[in-house]
Amino acid sequence: MNIGDQKINDFLDVLASKEPVPGGGSTSGLLTALASALGNMVVAYTHGKKKYAIHQSLHEDCEKFLQTARAESIELASADAESYATLNTLWKLDKNNPERIKHWGDAVEQATNVPIRAMELCNRLLTTLETMIGKTNKMLESDLITASILARSSSEIAAVTARINIPLLDNIATKTAIEEKVCTLEGRCSVLARSIKESCRAV
Repeated sequence: MNIGDQKINDFLDVLASKEPVPGGGSTSGLLTALASALGNMVVAYTHGKKKYAIHQSLHEDCEKFLQTARAESIELASADAESYATLNTLWKLDKNNPERIKHWGDAVEQATNVPIRAMELCNRLLTTLETMIGKTNKMLESDLITASILARSSSEIAAVTARINIPLLDNIATKTAIEEKVCTLEGRCSVLARSIKESCRAV
């Protein structure tokens, strides 16, 4: 499933239907894409403003990252749908089924890793948005805040998705390490989003 090729209404129709995918993980990816696009808009409206010309290099770096982040988030949305579809198919098989035994571990690992990668992207995105405060068009501060809210929400959804799959992992040490990573990323994203909101209001 290529989420990026779907029209919005078509995606919503499938999301609302009795189908296993797309679901929360894919929705998380779309939120990150929206956050990236909004961030890009803030940069676009800053280009050519003499007041912010001194930050031109930062704008170019942010623009490049935000474009990449938008594409990566759509890829992760599709990857989440694909990984869950695979896991869902195996889940329906008997536990002693050779096909399930052969592919179960890899399927669980993939379904857990994709949302964690999504959280890592949200963390990088929020870090980038934070660097833009006071160095981009002040008239678009609400869009910068909105982008941070979307990214934070995306990270929270991804955390929920990862935690659903963590108990399915076999190795206890791996479970603990992944849960700690999820907690750390979730905390960082929450702090960054709050900082962005407060800092924008203070500028």
